[in-house]
Order: sequence, then C-alpha cells, then structure tokens
Amino acid sequence: MHHRSPSIARLLALLGALPGCAVFQLEQQVEQIAAHGILAIQVEPRSTATNDYAVAWIDVDGHRETIDVQHVDRDGIARFLLRNGAGYGVGAWTDLDGDGTYEPGEPAGQLTMVEPVPLERTATLSRPLPLTLTPDGTLPVAAAFAASDRTSPHGEALAMHLGEVASLDDPAFSVGNGSLGMWQPFEFLREHGYGLYFLEPYDPRRLPVVLVHGLAASPQDWRTLVATLDPTRFQCWFLHYPSGLRLEKSANALAAALAMLQQRHGFDRLAIVGHSMGGLLAHGATTRLQALVPRNFVADLVTISAPWDGHAAAAEGVRKLPYPVPSWRDLEPGSDYLRSLVEHALPPDTRHALLFTYQSTTGVALPPDNDGKVGLASQLVPVFQERAASMFGRNLGHTEVLDDAATMRHVQAALDAARGRVDG
Repeated sequence: MHHRSPSIARLLALLGALPGCAVFQLEQQVEQIAAHGILAIQVEPRSTATNDYAVAWIDVDGHRETIDVQHVDRDGIARFLLRNGAGYGVGAWTDLDGDGTYEPGEPAGQLTMVEPVPLERTATLSRPLPLTLTPDGTLPVAAAFAASDRTSPHGEALAMHLGEVASLDDPAFSVGNGSLGMWQPFEFLREHGYGLYFLEPYDPRRLPVVLVHGLAASPQDWRTLVATLDPTRFQCWFLHYPSGLRLEKSANALAAALAMLQQRHGFDRLAIVGHSMGGLLAHGATTRLQALVPRNFVADLVTISAPWDGHAAAAEGVRKLPYPVPSWRDLEPGSDYLRSLVEHALPPDTRHALLFTYQSTTGVALPPDNDGKVGLASQLVPVFQERAASMFGRNLGHTEVLDDAATMRHVQAALDAARGRVDG
C-alpha cells in the first residue's frame, strides 16, 4: 500500500482546527488566482538549428520592464503568468549566435498591448496568439532581452512540460506537492506549471494511457497500475496539475496538451484513466478536445470512483470558508461544471468504463452508502450508467481500489479492448 492524500471529507473535518495562517494563506491563493491570467503565443516558423526565445515586457510610466524570458518549446508555444488589467508586449526571436541574447538582425516578431486570459475565466478554451518571426522583425530594446533569471511583480514564465520523460520517484510528484496543488494552487502553478509527462520516450507501437489523479493527490497514486499494464502494449503518461484550480481550466489545459501531442506524434488513438475528481476532469477534457482536433482520438475513458454528482463536503467547504479552494465550487452538487458533463456526452466512439467502490464507512458529509470518501449514489448517477459501455464495482475504499489487483485487471481489460480496436 502507498501513502495516499487525505480526502476532501477528512480535510473538511479539520476546517475548524485550521490555524489562522492556513486560512489566510488560502485567501492569498484565491486572490492571486483572481489577479492573474495566462498569455500564450505560438511562434512560427520554428528554427531547427538554433534556439528560439520568447519574452514578455510591460511599459510603466515611460519605463520598459522585461518580465521574463523563456525557451520556446518544440511545438512553438510559450506561456506567461501575468497580472490582469494591463497591456503587455510579447515577442520572440531566433538566437542565431547562441548567446541567449537578442541582437538586431536576428529573426524576430512582437505583439503589443495584449492582455492575458484571466485564470478565473474558466469557460475560455483559449488558443495561443500567433506570432510570426521575420528576418526584418525587431524587438524594442535589444539589451534588455537576455535569457537570464528574473523576478517581476508583473508575472513570470509559465512552464508547460509536454512530453518530458520523468520518473514517478521525482520529488516534484510527491504526496506533499499533491497537497500543495489543492491548498496553494497558484504557488503550484508558479513552481511546477502544468505537466503531461511520459515515463519513457514516445513509442508509436504502444497505446498511450493518460493517468489523471484526483483532488489533493499525486501521480504517485498510479504506481500499481503502471506496474500492472503490459509495457509491450501500453505507454503511460501522467498529468501533473494543481487540483485546487477550477476544473474547467484544468480540463481545457489537458485538452490543449493532448491536441499538441497528437500533432507532434501523430498517434491514432489513446486512452485516459481518471481517479475520483480526475475522472471528472478527464471526461471534461475529452469533450472539450473535440473543438481542437478534426477527429476524436480518445478510444477509451476509464473512470474510478468518480463523484459525478459532486460531494456535499465541497458544498460545506464553500459555505463555511470565505475563500474556499476554487475546485470545491465545481464539486458542489449541481455546479455548472457537473451539469456540463451531463449536457456534453462523450464522443460516440469513446468507450466509457465506469468503476465504482462501495466499502461503506462513517464519515463527514457522507451518505450511508459510500466508499469512505464518496457516496455511492454520486458515483452511480443514472445518466452515466446509461452511457457507460461497462461497469465494475468493488467492495473497497476510495483510494484502496488503486492497489487492488482485481481492479487493475479490469482496467487492463478495458485498455486491451481499446488496444484491440486500434490494432484492428
């Protein structure tokens, strides 16, 4: 058994005992989220022999301040986490001489007076702004734009780790950082950004399986499943995200990441496995993905112990705290996000395997039938039962199920079916 993160019900049981500094810290996180947005650019054409850099700046009282400089990723994307309510300059250049500094004559391009998309604007499925590099393009201040460490009150570069190979043993994926992602989602964004990591280099012969953890959890929850899946047929990818951020924002980010990886690698199909709140996120990402790609490539969605009808404890947290964890608003029964999952069914060729757990215990804000953390009725909302291609129940606890051999075999069987459809 692996150490698991505490559930929302257990955490809410401790609300009354939270020290004032923790409540104040959460208030600061919510205020920071409200104050910031994301500005993303797509740089074209990409340079193959040299590095491309992106830069963001702001003009204040006649003074130009460089906010941050970053490498443009291999898909041509660069992202900045910036304060709302201001117009920014953003640009890029091809570093022909490899010194990490922009000099006139290097291909460049810029956009001026552009604003970030607020983090709180959850419904926005934003696309990067196109930015073209040309031989006669320029940036406004050559000497200020160098690839060096910076700190600015206006923002910073936002990391998006897309297809990087990593180990589950990396401290970045620890249980502690899973907790950080819920209680301090803005700090998580600053420290880790978003990540869709590979456990091994991409292999076109194996079906990708994207693993999405739940609230206050971490990628390390997937150790047993990773060890169970046939490594000759499947390749595991895992999402690393701040689970305290609004679910629609995280679903949009996952959809965009999957679209970019498909464009990069050209795979025909993949599968997604989500546990608890991660199942809600994965479902939302699958439906939102259809606005980004010409055809659906999600063969299977496997959800485990997902609270389709939300959680009463989340509603209690929203009611009791002046600044609740943002994603708790999406876990309130009847929330806009939960309604959107009902209103937007999965694509017809995406097969949904619905797994549920029912080892009833007593707990905070739990009905009599539950798995220790989520009520059974919330896991078995009729519309999702009707839409599911298969269902499987286990008399186990909410996180215990992730170490259960029978459950892992059932997940493997669902993925075998997806792989069989791909092979066929």
